[in-house]
Amino acid sequence: MDVLGFLDIKGWILLTAFSLLSVYLYFKWKFGLWKRLGVPSPNYFPYIGFIKAIRDKGFAELDVELVQKHGKLFGLYFGNTPSLVISDPDVMKDIMIKDFSKAPNRYALINRRDELKHSLTEVVDDHWRFMRNTILPTFSSGKLRKMTPLLKVKYQMLMDGLKKRADQGEVIEFKEVFGNYTMDVIASLGFGMEIDSQTNPKNSFVKYAKELFAVDFNPLIVLAAFSSKFDAVLDYFKISPLNNRRIMGFYQSAVQQAMEMRDDTDKNRKDMLQLMLNAHTDTDSNEIEDKHAYKNPEEWKKRGLTVDEITGNAILFMLAGYDTTSSTMTFMAYNLATNPECQDRLINEIDSVLGEEMPTYDNMQKLDYLDMVFSETLRLYPPATRTNRCNSEEIVIDGVKIPKNIELVFPIFAIHRDPNYWPEPEKFDPERFTAENKANRHPYVYLPFGHGPRNCIGQRLAAMEAKCAIVYILQHYRFVTCEETEIPLKLNKEALVSPANGVKLRLEKR
Repeated sequence: MDVLGFLDIKGWILLTAFSLLSVYLYFKWKFGLWKRLGVPSPNYFPYIGFIKAIRDKGFAELDVELVQKHGKLFGLYFGNTPSLVISDPDVMKDIMIKDFSKAPNRYALINRRDELKHSLTEVVDDHWRFMRNTILPTFSSGKLRKMTPLLKVKYQMLMDGLKKRADQGEVIEFKEVFGNYTMDVIASLGFGMEIDSQTNPKNSFVKYAKELFAVDFNPLIVLAAFSSKFDAVLDYFKISPLNNRRIMGFYQSAVQQAMEMRDDTDKNRKDMLQLMLNAHTDTDSNEIEDKHAYKNPEEWKKRGLTVDEITGNAILFMLAGYDTTSSTMTFMAYNLATNPECQDRLINEIDSVLGEEMPTYDNMQKLDYLDMVFSETLRLYPPATRTNRCNSEEIVIDGVKIPKNIELVFPIFAIHRDPNYWPEPEKFDPERFTAENKANRHPYVYLPFGHGPRNCIGQRLAAMEAKCAIVYILQHYRFVTCEETEIPLKLNKEALVSPANGVKLRLEKR
């Protein structure tokens, strides 16, 4: 071998070594933020470590394990996104309320390019504030009362279908049944659409909703989540798993058709679509949450919602109202069936307060034990395993200076199962929500709908929808377990909590 050849080989070796060293130092710096700040952090392999842990254990189980191991403040990386996980209720309250101006927005893990980019959960800053205050009156108590006749039709349809199956002694899978009910409710109360999922469970509205929520950690999703540029390429070819054009196109078309079909006779219909169309003329200014954000308190009414904003929020309400509410109802039925003494107490309350009176928004407020059962169900099985915020400026958390643009994560499921706040956390115990027990507990250890200005805007509608249907069922039947009932219940591994294998029960005539 000549000298020049040897030098060439030596040069390539040095270049390779230098490149590898540079890559090592970059990764060490990139993924060394939490170590530099002195914040505990699990030692995951860069980029794929946390994703693999989620795939293996799921968000709920993993968060419980991490909080138990690392405490109330620790760091993670989702892909290359640094995330600070916070489960201290005082710190969470500061971020959600006291320091809201420093972290007013949700952290966007997905760069949305579909219709949902115009929705309430995605918009930021003044755009979010305008939209929140414009839409909020849609969910006022007065508006919900006016929706009761539309809701009554749907829970009566639900009962008609259940009665046939109960009288034949069928085992009923309630996640599917309640999913069809909630899709019918949101379509009717939301957009004046009568899609009848309960007698036609294979209709396109339910089909596409199920498809959207069926998350699988395939390589395409992982790559799209890691790189917004890569996802932009996938989106250009309309194959992005994070921005599913086919599914969103279906719901966009449905909402636009509903808007186009509105005529003068529909203008008095008390559904969410018409209320959003009329939102800028609404006179219910008491529903404005953040009047002081504007020099003129009426400034928010200068324009209505655009077609894109109405469409984006209509799709959001439809999808969110479908899955989270149906899961809550399913867990509620499961808890009552597996805790018959609680079910008996609830039935006694219903009989003594309502008798044969049909459930409405107003009479649901009289059922104290019902609310305790509903609240305890949401503690054990919150709709989302976690929520987040993004700090727009440097913020001091527990004495640590956190740089801006960090994902601040609140692990709801893990907090709801923390024995420091909830003795025997795996036990279903509605007594946790008596007035006395609630007064003696930090309010920020219970977050099924979040807290602060960014809390869930539709929580009262979801509660009315779920409670009315469950009460109407219990006026005629009771939930009972059977051989097919899975005990203990297995949960899915996704960010939204639902039973992995559904919930199979029977209905026993009272």
